[in-house]
Amino acid sequence: MFVSSVKNLGFRIDNRLLFNDQIVSLKKKCFHTLRNLRKIRKLLPVNLLKLVVNSMVLSCLDYCNALYFGSGEKQINQLQLIQNAASKVITGKFKYDRIGDDLSNLHWLDIKKRIIFKIALLSYKAIVGIAPFYIQDMFKLEKPVGPAR
Repeated sequence: MFVSSVKNLGFRIDNRLLFNDQIVSLKKKCFHTLRNLRKIRKLLPVNLLKLVVNSMVLSCLDYCNALYFGSGEKQINQLQLIQNAASKVITGKFKYDRIGDDLSNLHWLDIKKRIIFKIALLSYKAIVGIAPFYIQDMFKLEKPVGPAR
């Protein structure tokens, strides 16, 4: 029997590696959380609201985000919508307001840059030797044989 998607460690993988099921599930979860946070936004100071959004929404976006590397623009844009909505909750903007420099003011990278940063950080840790051994084994540094010119 053939299944169209599987769930492993909380991440949904479909048969064509488009991650559509994962992104739909993630959008439902994050927008539900953001809707509830918007209701209590005025009760919390901005620094605490940013902390809550980071821990409840952005952590979901960052979970296994290296798997999104090479995904299509449509999938990446869907994830960017979640991050934009999170920044609007913190800054108090409404649905159709432009975010402008809000991401940089919050010291957030956009989704594409977050994915690349995650991969670069894992690579750096593997090369330096502080990553898990199964990741370090994927990186073999070759020492040059002759002198450099």
